[in-house]
Amino acid sequence: MKISNFQNKQFNRTLRGYDVQEVDIFVNDLLNYCQSLNSEIKNLEKRLFSFEKQEQILKTTLVTAEQTAASIKQNAHTKAKNIQTLAEQKAIELIKNTESETKVYRNNINKCFFNYERELRLVIDRFYSLARKHMETLENELAEEIRTTVSNLDVEFNMIPKLKLVANNSSNSEAKANPVANKFKERETATLLGRVLKQDVVNSEGYLIARKDTVITPDLINSFIGKGLYGELIVAAEI
Repeated sequence: MKISNFQNKQFNRTLRGYDVQEVDIFVNDLLNYCQSLNSEIKNLEKRLFSFEKQEQILKTTLVTAEQTAASIKQNAHTKAKNIQTLAEQKAIELIKNTESETKVYRNNINKCFFNYERELRLVIDRFYSLARKHMETLENELAEEIRTTVSNLDVEFNMIPKLKLVANNSSNSEAKANPVANKFKERETATLLGRVLKQDVVNSEGYLIARKDTVITPDLINSFIGKGLYGELIVAAEI
């Protein structure tokens, strides 16, 4: 039923009918209410249409986003695969180049090593040759120096006054019989002079003959020789 039907509605009059004014007021109120309902329905229809339109837009946007995401994913996968393939190819090429360069470098190192080894052997041979010559020269110089030193020592020793040692007849006979031993003993005795005893000297019976730190003099040497303790003197002097 349309609202115009309420506006143009006419009621028949009767003797005992409703109050016309009250009926008109009620009809007006009802008409106003229906108009407000109709207005609200139109607003709701507009909003529903707007929501449906937004829903359609959202659906379209969602589909587009899904398609775009799928496309991006596919493109990314394709690019990643291409990059991986390119990287593998470059890696293989780099490995081949590296192996080739390494081989060349190794050959160069071996050549340099052999050259250095050959030069080093030559240097070592020259060094040994010069060293042998130098050693021969040093040996000759050292031998000459030793001969000169021995000769000078003999001269200096012969210039030292001979120490008169007290000895028995058997010692004199032994000295005459072995002049080399006698000369050695004279040198040994000259070496003892001025030294200090490093330990106490006792005889076979345990009696003290000379104390430690005693300076060796000609008289002390003659005393030890007279007592037959020359060997103990040598030991105490730690020659």
